[in-house]
Amino acid sequence: MSETRLTFKQFFINILNAVGTGVVIALIPNALLGELLKFFKEGHPFLELSYQLVIVIQSFMAFIVGIMAAHQFKFSGAGATMVGLSAMLGSGAIVYSNNAIQLKGIGDIINTIVVVSIACALFLLLRNKLGSLEMIILPVVIPILSGSIGLFTLPYVGKVTKGLGHLIASFTELNPLLMSILICVSYALLMVTPISVVAIATAIGLSGLGSGAANLGIVAACVTFIFGSLKVNSIGVNMVLFIGAAKMMIPVYFKNLIIMIPLTINGVIGGLVAYFFQIKGTPMSAGFGYTGLVGPINAFNRMSGDATTNIIILVFAYLIIPFVSGFLVHSLCKRLIGKYNDEIFKFEITKQ
Repeated sequence: MSETRLTFKQFFINILNAVGTGVVIALIPNALLGELLKFFKEGHPFLELSYQLVIVIQSFMAFIVGIMAAHQFKFSGAGATMVGLSAMLGSGAIVYSNNAIQLKGIGDIINTIVVVSIACALFLLLRNKLGSLEMIILPVVIPILSGSIGLFTLPYVGKVTKGLGHLIASFTELNPLLMSILICVSYALLMVTPISVVAIATAIGLSGLGSGAANLGIVAACVTFIFGSLKVNSIGVNMVLFIGAAKMMIPVYFKNLIIMIPLTINGVIGGLVAYFFQIKGTPMSAGFGYTGLVGPINAFNRMSGDATTNIIILVFAYLIIPFVSGFLVHSLCKRLIGKYNDEIFKFEITKQ
């Protein structure tokens, strides 16, 4: 796509597509192997190393998103590297402390979007305009300027997550049933956005029934997108959704906000399941759903009574009820809502 034809809408769609793909590349290794490696790595050097590597891969999510954004705009290899560096510098994933550089989580996804957008805009604006000086000036200007802006905006963007955290924390003051429903719906609606639902849970110390409801909210989001995606996307996309990495559908969700309707309905059902089955968890387990079995394992550890009965309860809570209700809700929405159909769930990287 030529620069003259690049509209703001297309620019934004390209960035969202990059986020959707980049998040999957960064998070899938840990989602698939993290909990398993954590369990078996003691006394096994190779498994310990593998566990460390999947954590490092996850920490480079901002860099990966930057590279994917550059790919969307057909940037050169040098341009892609500049955008990736800018994203990593300004995402908040790198911390400078005691004359050392440390990796701290995955950074703020919203701020990563801001930085990547600035870096891509600068590259589009400046490329082919500096002649022989381009390879001297651009590697300095783009990463440093974009990264600096990102570090400046990071505390302000972080207030979005904190604000949502305070809102969700207020739900814990309500009666348990209403709390479970509201938290589950909130997490279902927020899962497929750039907002980190795990960061919200850890920031407010979401535990017990609230954590369990949050986990089932993630499950509700996953099943909503799974049944929407089955008929229109490739087996690879559907497998990623089954694993639980629904954040890849950020561009789909933002382009078709009508998806909020089934998300809300499935969230209500998930909240009821959390309340009646007393699904609980910790601040660190909230927001994972069934990915890596983090949610079910933590819920199981907080259940009393017969272990076999508890496993059956968890199978119903995390799999049978969500998937049956997800299928029924998707089918009803297709019948009753005119603009709601399978095609709105089509995941595709824009061809240029």
